[in-house]
Amino acid sequence: MKRTTLILEDACIEGVRELARREGRQLSQVVNELLTEGLMSRKEKRRSNFKLHSFTMGRPRVNLADRNALEALMDS
Repeated sequence: MKRTTLILEDACIEGVRELARREGRQLSQVVNELLTEGLMSRKEKRRSNFKLHSFTMGRPRVNLADRNALEALMDS
C-alpha cells in the first residue's frame, strides 16, 4: 500500500467519514473500497465502437464540376 494526500470536496469527505463511522471501519478502508467500486464500474461501462452505416444514393443527377449544369438543376 502507498500513502498519499488527496484534496476532497467537503461533502465528499463528510459522506465517507459518516459511512466509515456507521460501519465501524477505518477511513482508508472505506475510501479504498469506494475507489475500487468506481474504477470497476467505469471498466464495465465501456462503449462499443460507433458504427456508421453508408447507403448507396445512386448516380449523381448532375456533374458537380459543371457549374452551369448545377445552376440549371438548382433553378428548376
